[in-house]
Amino acid sequence: MKFSKFLITAFLILAVSVAYSQEIKKTGGYARLAGMGSNPYVIDPFFNTVNPAWNAVYNNFVIGDLGSSAGAPFSAGGYGQYLAGSFQIGDAWTLGGILARNDFNGMSIALLDPGSNSSSTWSYPGVVSTVNGIAGVGSVVPLDNNLEVIGTYSFSRTKVGLGIAYAHTSNDVNPPTGGSTEGSASQFGFNLGVISDLTRSLKLDIGASLVLPSTSYKPDTLNETSASQTIITVNGRAFWKLNNKLKLVPLILFSTESGSIDSGGISAASVDMPSFTWFEFGVGLNYQIGDFLIAGGAIFSTSSLTYPAVNNVSPELSLSETRFPIWNIGVEWNMLEWFVGRLGYVASSGSRSYDVPNTATSKTEYVQTFFGPSQMGATVGVGFRFGDFSLDATVNEDVLRQGFNTIGGGGPTFAYLTASYALP
Repeated sequence: MKFSKFLITAFLILAVSVAYSQEIKKTGGYARLAGMGSNPYVIDPFFNTVNPAWNAVYNNFVIGDLGSSAGAPFSAGGYGQYLAGSFQIGDAWTLGGILARNDFNGMSIALLDPGSNSSSTWSYPGVVSTVNGIAGVGSVVPLDNNLEVIGTYSFSRTKVGLGIAYAHTSNDVNPPTGGSTEGSASQFGFNLGVISDLTRSLKLDIGASLVLPSTSYKPDTLNETSASQTIITVNGRAFWKLNNKLKLVPLILFSTESGSIDSGGISAASVDMPSFTWFEFGVGLNYQIGDFLIAGGAIFSTSSLTYPAVNNVSPELSLSETRFPIWNIGVEWNMLEWFVGRLGYVASSGSRSYDVPNTATSKTEYVQTFFGPSQMGATVGVGFRFGDFSLDATVNEDVLRQGFNTIGGGGPTFAYLTASYALP
């Protein structure tokens, strides 16, 4: 009798573990999330960019963005391309990484010189553009082709991931006569993430990252001009299973950036770069029944960019905005075994304030309502499944409005493409 109970218990544990492993499909990516209204309330492999522990979930898996059209139709290249993968190297370990360019659409340590390349509303200055603005255009080569290595370890009901990234450029000039110059830029990045099933109904997804971009330019005739920044980001989500179909998904994000400039061309003193802070908190729902998924919610977001005072020029200036609500709503339906359809909606309302200097000690503050994001609202996406290979795309919604006129027309059908493959 005891042996029979043991077999039944073991079978139930195996059944639960198999069911859990099948709950998360090895498919998705940036195009999927964009087609579902830039949705943060679903589980997707693209979130390994902010929490490397997801590489343990999406093991033996390769994903990459073909990106969006870089120019005219059929032109070479594409905006936002990247490649990532994770491979099992033991019962508990995986090893993988991300190759990203400076047009990467995500965040965290895969994004190079975030001040120059971030898509946030208030883009703070990057280190390369700052030094090139002082020393001259082309003094430092902008960072590109980032390499991030990710390792994960799984134990019990927890997965831990560590990511390390590094990129570097140099621009040395050594003429036969006259002074030589040295321009360089580098970026170190570290991130740590945890995914843990605290209970059968509660999953935590927590990540933190540290990014350290820096650059310098050394001419013979002047002191070195350099700039460096420290960027810290913490993000977290929880998936609380209310019943077999419905999950509550709260999320939170905090990011802060600060830096300094040592300008030999202007003064020997060090001055602060503009500082940036960003906080978000949101709550959403994730409802799945069979092959139909609907997920969405509202987010409160506040961010501020502060420019330090400049003696005899201007007082401290700030730009800030508060958005609420930010709506991200999406629907996904596996219509056929090989075809997935998606619809989404993105909209936000907010208040923006900014300062304009009047004198070296006075300023005028402007406060205005705004709506966003521009050129956004309804989103459309599709997914194609061919065995273990997936191709996901956002769709120009005008394709639907044009109907049969699309055939032979000159407009692009797909706006953004992601490809992925689950290794057998």
